[in-house]
Amino acid sequence: MLYDEFKPIVDLVLNNWTALQLAVEHGMGAPGGEKTAQLMAVYIARYCVENVVDRDELTEVIEDLMDEEFETVCHDDSPREISVLLLQFLGLLKEGRHDEIRARIDAMPKCQKWLSQPIHESVPPQVNCHGNPDDDSTCSSEEDEGVNNNVNGAPAAHASKSQDPEPMDEDGDPGWTVVRSRRRN
Repeated sequence: MLYDEFKPIVDLVLNNWTALQLAVEHGMGAPGGEKTAQLMAVYIARYCVENVVDRDELTEVIEDLMDEEFETVCHDDSPREISVLLLQFLGLLKEGRHDEIRARIDAMPKCQKWLSQPIHESVPPQVNCHGNPDDDSTCSSEEDEGVNNNVNGAPAAHASKSQDPEPMDEDGDPGWTVVRSRRRN
């Protein structure tokens, strides 16, 4: 029962999280990033409901999920902010303060609810698919076999980019987006 009330809140909070949106939009981690993010929301909701969790522990879980599933490290302290927010909502749910929850949700920025879309059973989830970069145990994907098609069977846009190699900038860090906290005056 608590999970059923908490899961939509987790979805809403993660929907508004820029670091997760960037990781999914830029294809960080394994293929199927949106489904991985949906499964991440399920895991976080279950983890919070089924365990006695503190802010630091939940922050570590979220950081580990972002690193392992999306190969993304957040330098902006947003995993801690997400943890604090989720635990505040969970505390309010446990206390039965539904009016305050609705008021806080209404005050949140409106966004497209991309995480609350149903997960299709026909597509296997990608969670925990890839291993440690130092480990040789990674799972194979269509990319490994040289096949890179979108839903319609046509080559994906990023597949054509590999045909026209771009010069590498050795000073830059290609493929990474750094998310930093804003300076407060």
